[in-house]
Amino acid sequence: MEENRSESLRKKRRNRKILYAFIGIFLIGYTLFWIAYNDLNRTSNNIFNRLNTNNKRESEVIIEATQPISFAFLGVDNGAKGRDTITGRSDAILIGTVNPKTRTTTIASIPRDTYSLMVGYEPYEGIEYYDKLTHAYAFGEAEMAINSIQELLNIPIDYYVEVNMQGLIDIVDALGGIEITSPLTFDYEGSYFKEGETRVIDGMEALAFSRMRKTDPEGDFGRQKREKIVIKAIMDKALSLGTITNYESILETLEKNVKTNLTFKDMSDMYFAYSKSLENFETKNLIGEELWLDEVYYLYAYPEDRLELSNLLREELELESITMEELALSDVDYYNFETGYFEDYSEY
Repeated sequence: MEENRSESLRKKRRNRKILYAFIGIFLIGYTLFWIAYNDLNRTSNNIFNRLNTNNKRESEVIIEATQPISFAFLGVDNGAKGRDTITGRSDAILIGTVNPKTRTTTIASIPRDTYSLMVGYEPYEGIEYYDKLTHAYAFGEAEMAINSIQELLNIPIDYYVEVNMQGLIDIVDALGGIEITSPLTFDYEGSYFKEGETRVIDGMEALAFSRMRKTDPEGDFGRQKREKIVIKAIMDKALSLGTITNYESILETLEKNVKTNLTFKDMSDMYFAYSKSLENFETKNLIGEELWLDEVYYLYAYPEDRLELSNLLREELELESITMEELALSDVDYYNFETGYFEDYSEY
């Protein structure tokens, strides 16, 4: 009888210890969760940048698992190497659509030198001004850059993320490096890459890998391919559980070098609603050829190619396709440099 009572007391003490341990673990976990939550909330508030861009949608975008969304990624050439005080230009321009129904993310590269309308920039009142797309950021930062991209392709850009050069370096380093496979062999700014070799690179190497274009046989198009390799590698690493233990360093880097019009709620909703879509990537490019106007080089994208890319992205966004008449055309678009005559695009 006495032994049964003692055994019962031991079981109660053991159960009490287990309960206390469970409560302790829960409280520690709960505290750490709220610390991390508050850190994330603070960081999102610090990097938030509201844009007053032209509205290309008929209804408001709500981040949920049934509605496709679009975004623009702008890699700005400031923040490092003596460029920390200049406005800079958008050195890398990527447009993306995320479709949760097809679980597909489509990334399209837009050449920085694309001949484009600078929406909102008029050196002379009432006169439209065309320049390299990269200069839209220099004239009016992200707002003008987004408006000009929307006009070029006639698609809505719902969200944007802007990262400067130092941010790319710091983000990759904060993630512990990223794994890439080089599509060609080259040496740039002290970093060496071998075709077909897969390895982990640090921030400085990631910047060199994504910026070189002069010795790439494909020029700017080759650089666009490598930019997408870097962006995808960053997203893959950021979405992995291994980054959780290093989140403070990552958040500090984001605060210094990133701007976005995504709120904290947007980010959290997007993660749960669209994370599966981010695992399946398709890539596209806006193609073109060189154009010289007044001895200045531009990349000229033919209206047919712009229209094709526009409708591809609009299909991913579940928007109606457009015709050539709904694409903003310039005088250059109508001029045929081979024949010396102006083209008629009414048939498209």
